[in-house]
Amino acid sequence: MKKTLLLLTAILGANIATAQLKVKAGTNISSITGSTNVSVSPNINYTFDFNERTKSKTGFYAGLGYELFITDNFSVTPELIYNQMGANGIMVQNQKSTVQQDYLSLPAFFEYKLIDNLRLGLGLQINQLIQSKSKEEIVSTIPFTEEEITETTEGKNSEFFKKTGYGLTAGASYTFLKNFSVEARYYFGISNIYNEGKLPKMDGAVATANAKNQSIQIGLAYKFN
Repeated sequence: MKKTLLLLTAILGANIATAQLKVKAGTNISSITGSTNVSVSPNINYTFDFNERTKSKTGFYAGLGYELFITDNFSVTPELIYNQMGANGIMVQNQKSTVQQDYLSLPAFFEYKLIDNLRLGLGLQINQLIQSKSKEEIVSTIPFTEEEITETTEGKNSEFFKKTGYGLTAGASYTFLKNFSVEARYYFGISNIYNEGKLPKMDGAVATANAKNQSIQIGLAYKFN
């Protein structure tokens, strides 16, 4: 037992000695998949399909991580990242909507060095919602003229969404110069982002939702020796 503890202590001490702190930032290209549905009666349903009626939204991410080397080629990196997700609505008649969700994300990313400077990885990511807000734009034409005016309405809607969600990540990183690397990751949400119990209530209508976040991250990271 003592030998086992000494061995584990030695391994942990070696890992800490070779651990690296890194900071990272970049662009987040996010979207929402799935749909919401309002059932007024058995024969009357209104469905909003995010896949068909929204497009990707560009935001940013920034954070830090601590890379722990298990072997020379294999490492695990717990991270703390501020993430902007959401989706842009395609113009429907004269109305356009945008949903922006700000998350504090906690990925645990496992990487393997495939060749020198190139790493591939997989991980699990937990997202904690900071806030969600929507923006509605209605474009109308002034009568007897060709001039258009845009009415904008903004508001927070965090109560409609779950505070915590999770998903899987996959990606690659390439180290250049000495401590800089370029990273690309894909996040695939598994959990439903909507809190169905908090959706607006309407007389005789039942609202349901099943939607998930997806995003592509492209950015730079710097590792401290």
